[in-house]
Amino acid sequence: MSDLEGDYFQKPWYKQIALALLYLLGMGPKSDDKPKNGPPRPVRVLVLGLGRCGTTSLREALKILGYQPYDSADRFLAGHDPLWAQALRAKVYAQGRKWDRADFDRVTVGYDAILDTPCAFFVEDLVAAYPDALVILNTRPVDSWLRSMRSTILAVHVWPSWRLLQYTDPKCTGSWYPSRRLEWEIFCNHDYGEPCREAFLKHYDHVRKVVPKDRLLEYELGSGWESLCGFLGKEVPKGEFPRVNDQDGFMVRQRWLWWYGLALSVVNGVKLGVPVAVLWAAWMWYKK
Repeated sequence: MSDLEGDYFQKPWYKQIALALLYLLGMGPKSDDKPKNGPPRPVRVLVLGLGRCGTTSLREALKILGYQPYDSADRFLAGHDPLWAQALRAKVYAQGRKWDRADFDRVTVGYDAILDTPCAFFVEDLVAAYPDALVILNTRPVDSWLRSMRSTILAVHVWPSWRLLQYTDPKCTGSWYPSRRLEWEIFCNHDYGEPCREAFLKHYDHVRKVVPKDRLLEYELGSGWESLCGFLGKEVPKGEFPRVNDQDGFMVRQRWLWWYGLALSVVNGVKLGVPVAVLWAAWMWYKK
């Protein structure tokens, strides 16, 4: 797990700011469990449920069980969001070549479990690409999901400042934000009322139709270890099932991401302003 997550958000606010500045300067602590490049590991688990259905907790559970999960945080830190956006456009809008097994292997090298959107939108593609992988459909009641989404992901998604930051901070915000907009455009055309609710139900029905029953586990939020370990053929570990990324923690992370994008925007402005100031000074000196 990256140092941008986990106990980072349990630290006092001033330590969060100090760490954020270190990351901004490229001096932040490095994660010691990031997979090294090398031959692709066989993907053994596909988690095809939507976000806010315990996806982050499942990621931590899979790590405890010995898997190396690839989820939204990994895609963000690796700069993969534009690649998945490219794949979505090819799949949904026929803009470019559709991804195959080699493409999925290329971005998931070193991982053996795939989670979260936009990966969950590639149901047929991933199930066909990894025919031996077991599929977990993490779910929760649709109305509960929609309430959670409206107080977290969707609430953040409509912050108008992201649209400006994607241009002033092309390296960070400009990498992930256009991809998220594309996901919600495809999922429900940015209508977060009844169309969003219907899209949720349609997605889950689609997964049930595509995935063979002997490869599928429907895992409801809060189900604990037993059904998951039984499905994966793992012993139940000691300790409680992990519970992370609650509403408060999610919003703290998003505020941090906003401040990070703003800080990078300021740095970019300074980088642009210095040569402009030098040119202006040179011009004024020349005119004397």
